[in-house]
Amino acid sequence: MMSDPLNNNRYHSPVEQRIVYHNNGAHINASPADTKAYMASLLTSLTNHVQALRSDATPDGFAIHVVCHGAGVDLFGIVEADETLKNRFDGLHEQGVRFLVCANTLRARALEPKNLCRVAENDIVPSGVAELGYLQMQGFAYIHL
Repeated sequence: MMSDPLNNNRYHSPVEQRIVYHNNGAHINASPADTKAYMASLLTSLTNHVQALRSDATPDGFAIHVVCHGAGVDLFGIVEADETLKNRFDGLHEQGVRFLVCANTLRARALEPKNLCRVAENDIVPSGVAELGYLQMQGFAYIHL
């Protein structure tokens, strides 16, 4: 019988995982349904990642940032319109996952940060792509789904 990998978890260590997820949407010209499916999958991956790192012994063993730019900013409208996804998004936010938003995208789409779900002023970065490079230079590992 296989042991439960969550009870014998190799990810629990004194070394903090530092991860940056790149969220620029599903794909060019994605339909609303494809975009929603992509965002749901992103939230699932983030949830699985956080659950793998969490335990009673190591409550704060990670720094996960999600850089949203371009079509990735659609995440905020999607979670506002779907209660199930909003609950997952809120849970991730409350566990310390940071969702960063590209100021260039906000300007290009004429969006106000105050109208985006749980986005504070310190969540706005000058450039999504530059932030990805910056975080990698700070030791964050890069993940794009």
